[in-house]
Amino acid sequence: MLKQILKINLTDRAVPAILLFATVLSFGLLIPWLGFYWDDWPVIYLTHTQGIHGFWAFYQYDRPFSAWTYILLAPILGTNSIAWYAFVLGLRWVTAIFVWLLLRIIWPKKHHQVFWIALLFAVCPLFVQQQVVVAYSQHWICYLFYLMSLYLMLKAHAEPRFYYRFTTLAVFLTLVQLFTMEYFIGLELLRPFVLWMYLSERNTRTLSAGILWSVIKSTWAYFAVLLLYVIWRLFFLHLPENNVNNPVLLSGLLQAPFQVFINLFEKALQDYLYLLISWVVSVNPVDINLRRPFSLAVLVILLFAFICSTMFLRRYRPIEIDDKDDGWCIQALLFGTLAILLGVLPVWVIGRQVTLGGDRFSFAAMFGVCIVMVGLLEWLSSRQRAKITVVCVFLALAVHTNLYTAKRYQLSWERQQTFYWQLFWRAPYIQPGTAFIADGEIFPYVGRYSTSMGITLLYPTVSDPQNVPYWFFDYWEGLFRIPDELVKGRTITEGIRNYSFSGDSKNALLINFVPEASRCLEIFSPQDVDLKEMPQPLKGLAGISNLQRIARTPLIDGWLPPKVVFGSEPRHEWCYYYQKAELARQYQDWGEVVRLLQVATQKGFSPNDDREYLGFIDAYIKLGMYDQATDLTMKVKGSTKKNDDGLCALWRKNAGLQQQSDFSLIYDQVRLKLDCATGTP
Repeated sequence: MLKQILKINLTDRAVPAILLFATVLSFGLLIPWLGFYWDDWPVIYLTHTQGIHGFWAFYQYDRPFSAWTYILLAPILGTNSIAWYAFVLGLRWVTAIFVWLLLRIIWPKKHHQVFWIALLFAVCPLFVQQQVVVAYSQHWICYLFYLMSLYLMLKAHAEPRFYYRFTTLAVFLTLVQLFTMEYFIGLELLRPFVLWMYLSERNTRTLSAGILWSVIKSTWAYFAVLLLYVIWRLFFLHLPENNVNNPVLLSGLLQAPFQVFINLFEKALQDYLYLLISWVVSVNPVDINLRRPFSLAVLVILLFAFICSTMFLRRYRPIEIDDKDDGWCIQALLFGTLAILLGVLPVWVIGRQVTLGGDRFSFAAMFGVCIVMVGLLEWLSSRQRAKITVVCVFLALAVHTNLYTAKRYQLSWERQQTFYWQLFWRAPYIQPGTAFIADGEIFPYVGRYSTSMGITLLYPTVSDPQNVPYWFFDYWEGLFRIPDELVKGRTITEGIRNYSFSGDSKNALLINFVPEASRCLEIFSPQDVDLKEMPQPLKGLAGISNLQRIARTPLIDGWLPPKVVFGSEPRHEWCYYYQKAELARQYQDWGEVVRLLQVATQKGFSPNDDREYLGFIDAYIKLGMYDQATDLTMKVKGSTKKNDDGLCALWRKNAGLQQQSDFSLIYDQVRLKLDCATGTP
């Protein structure tokens, strides 16, 4: 039966299914374990707190018409990450299908080559933010609309009966995608070349002047829309002067045109080479670790992907085959190169660069990169099986890169979930106007304002969501310049677009979250300044960490963070009992602190870092349970000497109990064993 299956020939009808197979294999396997990142969080925040009503005002800052996508999608997909991932995965798949449909019209006799281009586009690893699904859903919608517009433009010529219908719809899609997002404004300039190739292929006896006139007549409406957008963007959209997307290239051309052209040529060459070699360079050999289950699983998936794709491509039998050496590779290389350059053109216009500015700038260029790769393959070899093998190798490399990229995003989401749930356990409610300050960002692929939105969603919605009640600050992003002012007390403000935060610096919470060091989330108090583990930059700010901002009970009885956003509450292990004990310690409920330790111990939980016993030692001392306090102190001392300063400080702060003779004796013994320096609290 297997032999019979392997003998089945695949026609064009199988192409969408094969593209779906490649897309899911590359981007869909880890979807259940992925969450929200970067600019996903503001959209999720708006959806959860205001519904569709806040989107228009939020996007007035730079893309006032882009809100329509979320107004349409948010009521359907809500804050469910899996729903968003499935939707964007479908968008990428359909976009790859339109790459295939479009190029099949342009090159009707190059079925194999067009199929390979679409397949490589479906798995292209150059854009490594596929997992930022909520934010980049707009980008994929615009990519799809752009390709659909080109396809309908050609269909209007292929079926003259429906010329005006197809043209009207194509122009409308162009209008929508341009005013939604500017990413494809450069690719709009590719339109006349697409139509030229199409008409030249079918009108071999028509003079070039006649074809040119047909191109002009057929594309003027699209360029009118493009001109309308450019005028609106340059003269009617009022962006702030410090906006990073200002078209600095245009002003530079007026001041120093020669130097600007030299710099532009240099950037173009760098970005072009970068985009072509990144497919291979993005594979990190260190990822291959046969002792890791995930690495083994990826190798199995790669082998599966290579075998299946080889079988699919070898069994692909289009109705019409053109094996003639007609110089198509040169046309593909020129057209693909032009598509790359025009795709990146908007990036250069704002003074940025793909090589230095991030992979999102390569988004529009993926179309051209895949065409150039297949064009190079055709130029280098005429052997069909060899070319199929190379295409399958590139597909496997892309799957490898995409799976490891998704894994990194998965680890970031797990880290976020750990932080948010531990914060909620430690602080069931926090008074609005509280700033969170840390020694650096605490998550990869998130950012400060996104972390702020995540923290805010942990708690019941405030009456005015535009005044965000909590904000996360990275000490090294501005605060390091004003430590003295923060200690004295000053208003600190931050925001994004029309959302803002304002709070008193003395109502801050200093936090430390390093789960890779096997420690639970820490919220420091002013008394923690003696701890070695407190990040040095935060020691000078210890006095502003105001634990009184934390309430012991939720604002609403039975409140839990929304499951659809943060997932189910994790199993209660050591960090749960630690956070609850720290909360009880804050309220001097010493009996509850000891009870929580006993419950955790009975269930077999203990800290990976024995410094987390300090709060329990403090509770034992306060309750007069000196033997237990001493035993636990010696346990901590025996595990690592780095805790000695913290232990000494802890006992020294309780030295006020020395009027009790039994404590005085124990205190002297412990101080000697710890080799503490003499001193008074």
